[in-house]
Amino acid sequence: MADLLGAAEQLFVSSGYEATTMNAIASLAGSSIGSLYQFFPNKESVGSALLNRYVDEIVSLLDQWQSSLPGTPREFAGGLISIVHGYVSKRPACRVLAETPSVVPGSYGMDRLSAAIQDLLTKYDPEIKRSELSAIAVATWLIVRGTVQGSRMVEKSKSAALRREMQQALGSYLEERMGGGSTANARTSREPR
Repeated sequence: MADLLGAAEQLFVSSGYEATTMNAIASLAGSSIGSLYQFFPNKESVGSALLNRYVDEIVSLLDQWQSSLPGTPREFAGGLISIVHGYVSKRPACRVLAETPSVVPGSYGMDRLSAAIQDLLTKYDPEIKRSELSAIAVATWLIVRGTVQGSRMVEKSKSAALRREMQQALGSYLEERMGGGSTANARTSREPR
C-alpha cells in the first residue's frame, strides 16, 4: 500500500490530479490494477488517503511545537504559517490535493487541524470559552490555508512578501481575539469573557 500511495503522490505532482489514472498509479508502483483496487475503490480514495496522512503529519508537527511555543499570539501566527508552509513546500502533492474538491478530507481534516490549533491557543488564554476558542481555531486554520494557496497564485518573487503580510494579518487577528497575552503570563487574570 505504501508503494501505491508513493506512486500516486509522484503522479499527482508530475501529471496533476486530473491527468493521473488508476492504471498509471498501479504501473508506477509495479503493481497490478487489481491490487490497487483491493485497497482503493477509486482515485478519490487514493487522494483522500494521502491528504489525511498529510493532515496527521501536520498535526504531529504542531504537537511537537507545543513544547516551544512563541511568547505571544502574534509570534504564534508567524510560526504557525511557517510550519505549515514549510511542510507543504516539502510535500507538493499536499497542495495539489488540498485544492482538489473531490478529495478534500472534509470534517476529518478540518476537525483534526482545528483541534490541534485550539490546543495550542489555549496556552495563551486558559480561561477562554471553548466555543469561542473553537471558532478562533477554525478561522486561524482557514487563514493559514489561504496563505498556502495564495503563495502559489503569485509570482515566486512575491511569495515571501505575501506570506509576511498574511502572518501580520493572522497575528493582528489573534492578538485582538486572544489578547496580547503570552504563554509566560497566561495565568494572569483577564477581563471575564
